[in-house]
Amino acid sequence: MRTVYVLLFASLAACTFGQQAAEVLEFEAVSIKVNSSGSGSSRSHDTSGQWVAENLSLRDYVRRAFEIRDYQVQGPDWMSSARFDIVAKFPPHTGDSQLGPRLQKLLTDRFKLAVHRETKEFPVYALVKGKNSPKLKAAADTGPQGTNSTRGRLTGQRITMARLAEFLAQRMDRPVVDLTGLTGMYDLTLEWTTDEAAAGDAPPGPTLEAALQQQLGLRLQSQRAPIMLIVVDHIEKLPVDN
Repeated sequence: MRTVYVLLFASLAACTFGQQAAEVLEFEAVSIKVNSSGSGSSRSHDTSGQWVAENLSLRDYVRRAFEIRDYQVQGPDWMSSARFDIVAKFPPHTGDSQLGPRLQKLLTDRFKLAVHRETKEFPVYALVKGKNSPKLKAAADTGPQGTNSTRGRLTGQRITMARLAEFLAQRMDRPVVDLTGLTGMYDLTLEWTTDEAAAGDAPPGPTLEAALQQQLGLRLQSQRAPIMLIVVDHIEKLPVDN
């Protein structure tokens, strides 16, 4: 009887492994090009069955692949300056789905990415509602989704508060955690005066934190929280051939 149980367990394990192997998600086709424009602008969006990213750094791609924020990525400094344009086609009949796992597979195959996870406690900012009601416009149920950012300006279409917190974290001195309790998608525009503009001849304007309160009705609150990190053990500076 014991032999039967062992054989049954082995059969189930093989079946489970086969199912897991069949569930590996990847893009149907991918084009990767080095972006050496030097532009401070970057964007990504889904369109016509494909994901298009322009002028994103390798650090950005790792962040998007694991659906984490910028401060949760630990790796070599050059990952922030190595920039690429990627056009990735989703398989037929899948819609624009499961971007994160597909992007992980892409980075593993093309940049030989290897990572491990750690958890540490950090001082953070909590993104919370202001004293009054948030000034946010609910997005349509369908349509383009993504962000476009330049120095001192963010526009977003159908973005979540978690995505906004991620954007803020890239510009603050500590992580930003979404604690607004807002679960919808929103269209928004945020404009502020950058440190560079404030030091020049530009007319005075609100800081990022002030603009957040004035224009969106949200604020940042200091506290501590455990944060999961993705630590990059290895990644190539250039992808293998297209």
